[in-house]
Amino acid sequence: MAFTNFDTKEINCKVIYFGPPGAGKTANLRSIFANTSSDVRAGLLEVGGDDDSSSRFFDFLPISLGHIKDFHLKVHLFTVPSNSLYQSVNSVILKGVDGFVFVADSRIEALADNIDHHFQVRRMLTEAGYNIAGLPRVFQYNKRDLPEVTPIEILRNELNPSRLPEQEAVAVKSLGTMETLQAMAKQVIKRLANN
Repeated sequence: MAFTNFDTKEINCKVIYFGPPGAGKTANLRSIFANTSSDVRAGLLEVGGDDDSSSRFFDFLPISLGHIKDFHLKVHLFTVPSNSLYQSVNSVILKGVDGFVFVADSRIEALADNIDHHFQVRRMLTEAGYNIAGLPRVFQYNKRDLPEVTPIEILRNELNPSRLPEQEAVAVKSLGTMETLQAMAKQVIKRLANN
């Protein structure tokens, strides 16, 4: 839930990027960092071991979305570790979620992992007390440049049967990452306006 600081006139929102290991969650945040000006973004914080996603705790990137009336709107982008050893980290990061992006790995061999992780995300959020139907969500089908990918219609049927906002992407080439963020930002702003 968005946190409003009336003293500093800031509204802070939290968006989490979920997905199976290697799907491209960190690549998304790196792409957003590289494609936004320093006026819009602060530093990218990658907490963990090396570049191996299995040893990473989480990633964090604060972004400015401009102003709503007199308030400065900031969105804090996080990734969540896929490794079950970090459940305590997940429980902290899950507090105050305003929306999430599910980054699916488009490779054919990753379909079962996508389905399993999507189920785990829904379970984690439900156990944390969220009504998932009320949370802004965007589905990103990443790695669309690879030779053998799952057809979009199959990914939709398995992960996004409600036809929520979705985006094809190649995060390592910065294709579709800003569009994914824009789709999420629109939903978060609409939800704030309604509340």
